Amino acid sequence: MSLKFRLALVVMLLMAALVASYSLLLFGEMRERADTETQGALPWVVALLPTQVGPGTPADAERELVALMQRLQGIRHVRVTLYDPASRVLARAPLAPEHVPGWLERELPSSRAVRKAVLQGDRTVAVFEVVPATSDELAELWEDFLRSSLLVVSLSLAAATLIVWFTLRALRPVDRIRGALRDFGAGVPVQPLPEFQAPEMNDIAQAFNRMTSAIDAAQQERANLMRRLVESEERTRRTLAHDLHDELSPYLVALQPLTGLLEARCNARPELGDLADSVRTLSSYQSRILSTLREILTGLHPPELTISGLQAALEQMLVERSVGGIRPIDIDLEVEGDLSRFGPTVDVSIYRMVQECVTNAQRHCAAPHMRIAITVGDATPGARRWVQIDAANDGVTDAVATPQRRQGLGTLGMRERSIALGGTFEAGPSDGAWHVRIRLPVDAVSEDEEEAA
Repeated sequence: MSLKFRLALVVMLLMAALVASYSLLLFGEMRERADTETQGALPWVVALLPTQVGPGTPADAERELVALMQRLQGIRHVRVTLYDPASRVLARAPLAPEHVPGWLERELPSSRAVRKAVLQGDRTVAVFEVVPATSDELAELWEDFLRSSLLVVSLSLAAATLIVWFTLRALRPVDRIRGALRDFGAGVPVQPLPEFQAPEMNDIAQAFNRMTSAIDAAQQERANLMRRLVESEERTRRTLAHDLHDELSPYLVALQPLTGLLEARCNARPELGDLADSVRTLSSYQSRILSTLREILTGLHPPELTISGLQAALEQMLVERSVGGIRPIDIDLEVEGDLSRFGPTVDVSIYRMVQECVTNAQRHCAAPHMRIAITVGDATPGARRWVQIDAANDGVTDAVATPQRRQGLGTLGMRERSIALGGTFEAGPSDGAWHVRIRLPVDAVSEDEEEAA
């Protein structure tokens, strides 16, 4: 249950408790008030009843007293009964007592009757019996209680409705703020929150907007810095490869015919036989150094990228890795779009990521087949031109069962390089295989890098 509805429930419960407390208070006072009212009315009624009637016959006296009882039919709070000297009932007032609920009538206190004789001369002609009628006052109080309770309930419902409405209206921005925070925490781009009428909500919204702006600026600055670091690293690699190739490689290549000549002289002249083994060892070391240098140069910056371009370099590398890698594997390469003019940094990044995907497939997967698809997307309004790499094998990998083993340095390196170039990286099991998807903006290369290339 959300905060808004919890607050609404609390308000409704408080109003219900208020109404119940008020009703119980009124109900608890009803019997005491009714008894006080009726006991206070009893002596007044007794005092107002006559004690003497005029001269005449007893029948005249009875008619006079019965007529008086007729006039007392509207009396309240007491019951008056007129008896003749033989205790026969001559009249009652009022005839119809007030109705009260049965459960309330059972709670009425017992009442003591007051009798008053009526004389004609010195002879008793009738007797008034006056009994407190608490039910009258209770009936009146009960009706007042129902009316006041209905009024209180109506007002409470109206007040609770208004309070809940204002509360929900005041907390309406909470849903917007919660949604923005949830999207921001999930990494989804969020729009700035608007201004709200409530000052407190507006302060929160403005603080959120400042926070997201600061974080976006920091992330952009970090992305720019990482991109420049990658570009600087690639420039350093290319420079180092260029220097090694131009400065060291020619001397190693030039030494090959010299060592070959020494080896031939040693073989032709027996007196130089003790040097033949050393010359052969020197020739072997020289060949190994030259081979190692070529591997280093390829690792620093694959020369095929500069000579043949990205697509041709990828095709050549995949052919070599399919038969000469960790284990043989059939690799299908599908290219959709033009892979030229990405820039040196993106070119070498794509090359190395594809190379790492193949290495991981050969190392962690027993499937004989692997598919790599590279798609180039055109720029659209609000979006840059991009290239996407999809790599998947057609078999179950041990990384599907234990994904944490997959997150090695190679995968982490691909993820970091993708983020540094402003792209995205996804890797995980899909349909029984391990799938890698990399998406890079291909205009993320600076102009100075193009010039340096």
